[in-house]
Amino acid sequence: MADFSGPDLDHMLTEARRTLASMRSGAAPDPEDLPDVEGVGEAADGYVKVTAEPGGRLKAVQLNPRAMRMASEELGEHLVAAANAALADLRAKSADAGAAEAVDVAALSQQVEQVQNEGMRQMAAISQAVSDAISKIGGSR
Repeated sequence: MADFSGPDLDHMLTEARRTLASMRSGAAPDPEDLPDVEGVGEAADGYVKVTAEPGGRLKAVQLNPRAMRMASEELGEHLVAAANAALADLRAKSADAGAAEAVDVAALSQQVEQVQNEGMRQMAAISQAVSDAISKIGGSR
């Protein structure tokens, strides 16, 4: 007789709950899953411009030829300032882009748990009904 108690369903739902728990713990997202946005930062009156992409990587650094007249230490400071501004802009834009798609992981986790509990209750009832039906059929011979 087939087992209708649902161990496979229970296992799948348990794995889903574990995945949601790991999401809730704040695991870093895959850069591929991040919104397609760029952050831009400028320094030295626009002579230094940096573009950052998801994942916190720099995409481009643009220097106005006049920036090359600065002392190397001063240019370095402006590069750092522009890069930090680009990363801050990226974080802000990513948060804005992700706000519409944000998932309440705690609520979703609770719903999965409820579905799992109800599913297991229903599978036990179905299994009992099938067993009773088989017993009646076997007893009527």
